[in-house]
Amino acid sequence: TFGIRLILFITIPATIGLIILRFPIVNTLWERGEFVRSTTEGTMIALLYYSVGLCAFCGIKVIVPAFYSLQDTKTPAKVGIYSMLLNVILNIVLMGPLNHGGLALATSIAALFNVTLLIHLLRKRVGLMGGRKILLSMIKLLFVSGVMGLAVYYFNETFFDPSSQLLAKTFMLLADILIGVFIYTILSRLIQNEELTFLIELARSRKKKSASELA
Repeated sequence: TFGIRLILFITIPATIGLIILRFPIVNTLWERGEFVRSTTEGTMIALLYYSVGLCAFCGIKVIVPAFYSLQDTKTPAKVGIYSMLLNVILNIVLMGPLNHGGLALATSIAALFNVTLLIHLLRKRVGLMGGRKILLSMIKLLFVSGVMGLAVYYFNETFFDPSSQLLAKTFMLLADILIGVFIYTILSRLIQNEELTFLIELARSRKKKSASELA
């Protein structure tokens, strides 16, 4: 369960950041030459819908090895097939009203279905998985990420100029990201987030190990 919480700790703020900064990201990285504003808007739509499934995409990478450790390779494969079929159906249904955005949203929904079903089946195999602790952690992360998102949104709306030079846009985009990371880290420390503490201790131990190897 800690692995799931760690994934949520990273992907929830990343999802909110991608949604809020989807325009400056696409505008800064690609909008030049034949990549015009209309192309940017289309890419933004795809990025928005793919962002919805980020937690699920990463969560699958954590849950599937748990089945492998139980010597069960069939269940993830079956769930993967069900998810693929759902993806195909949703592609057909959503492609009409949402165009290429429908393909991205279909992929995200299929991933959410995949990870939800995997968690349900794993819980049936191993029993309780600390669901309440995961839910409580998710609520805290959503609150902290929401505050971070508001700050990033305000900073971006105030200072980002899509018509400025590439270097200036790159600087402002990096500033947006760093401000978000800073606020998220500070607020996570204030609520004594266990996942942040783990990552800090991991970084310190690796730094000490590297220093001892150099010595």
